[in-house]
Amino acid sequence: MRKDKIISFIFRLISYITFFTIVFIFIFIILDGIKYFSIDFFTQFPKNMMTEGGIFPAIIGTFYLLFLTLIISIPFGVITGIFLSEYGNNKIGSLLDITITSLSGVPSIVYGLFGLALFSITMGFRTSLISGALTLSVMSLPIISSATREALMAIPNSMRESAYALGANKTEVIYKVIIPSAKSRILTAILIGAGRVMGETAPVLLTSAVFYSTHMPKSIKDPIMTLPTHIYNIAMAYGNDAQWMAKGTASFLMLLVFVIYSIAFRLRRKLNEK
Repeated sequence: MRKDKIISFIFRLISYITFFTIVFIFIFIILDGIKYFSIDFFTQFPKNMMTEGGIFPAIIGTFYLLFLTLIISIPFGVITGIFLSEYGNNKIGSLLDITITSLSGVPSIVYGLFGLALFSITMGFRTSLISGALTLSVMSLPIISSATREALMAIPNSMRESAYALGANKTEVIYKVIIPSAKSRILTAILIGAGRVMGETAPVLLTSAVFYSTHMPKSIKDPIMTLPTHIYNIAMAYGNDAQWMAKGTASFLMLLVFVIYSIAFRLRRKLNEK
């Protein structure tokens, strides 16, 4: 009994330490940069060697990249998850499952090198929005497909059997019964994937981002600025006079990711309450 209490106390202590460490880092980053927030900070281009102006092109570039990535990755991710859940009880499904699992453990810099070699060089997209979106789509595919499969497999078999008993075929069962029942879980997975995409630096740095842009992207073949790469560029290439912009950008990025994850976890909590 005493041994169980000691083990329980140790695990609880570790949990508290981890929680408060994460909260401290989160609050420190936000408070360190939120003081630089202003209308000009969000609406102007950076200027004078990043010592003045704002992060407007980085904000727009980040949302452009996120939007295009989700357009590409959501259909492929959801379809792959459906296949693994409903049609994957064979050798092809097992091979695809192993591949998806392996991809989830690949470092982001490897995805960046892959995107640079295939999309930027071989396919001729160069440093562009489409190169970055295609690279991040490949990277987010394991997240969306795995979560979609788990969401579909969590649906009770009784629902499938009831639909079959009413005369529905397999396609109707999947698209009219199973997917509607799992849509909240699937949406949660997509939001988590979006948060991951928004915070990526290495793949974007190698495929789509530039240090500074004097105009907004006019097509998917134009390069962009993003929030994570903007932070990296300032930290690595500019002096102390420009670090305030990196701090403000980091604070804003943390808030964006926090909002996305909060929505995802709120959806999950509502789902668990039903």
